[in-house]
Amino acid sequence: MPHTANTSESSLLSVLAHGCALLTSLLVSIVGPIAILAIAQDDAVKGNARESLNFQITMMIFALISLPLCLVGVGFVTLFIVALWSVIAPIIAMIKVANTPSYVHRYGWIFHFFK
Repeated sequence: MPHTANTSESSLLSVLAHGCALLTSLLVSIVGPIAILAIAQDDAVKGNARESLNFQITMMIFALISLPLCLVGVGFVTLFIVALWSVIAPIIAMIKVANTPSYVHRYGWIFHFFK
């Protein structure tokens, strides 16, 4: 039987999981969702933490692929797109999970390392 916590705690932890993506420190943006995944008891919060972690790892992979492409010029465009999406997508996710605590936001076009 899935465990559900109170809605305000679930909403806050879900927003924090996605909000960690906005922090510039790679360590905090990855460790934040891992810590939330470890302490959360609610299934929706754990789902949001896993999705945020998958998003961060995917954006890091896309950025690393874009770096060598800068040598031919196209990498600057892809890096700009990755940077822009790394800011916009978590904000959208935070708004959605803040309004519906039991909602697990799914990012599009990411790899799912943690399910």
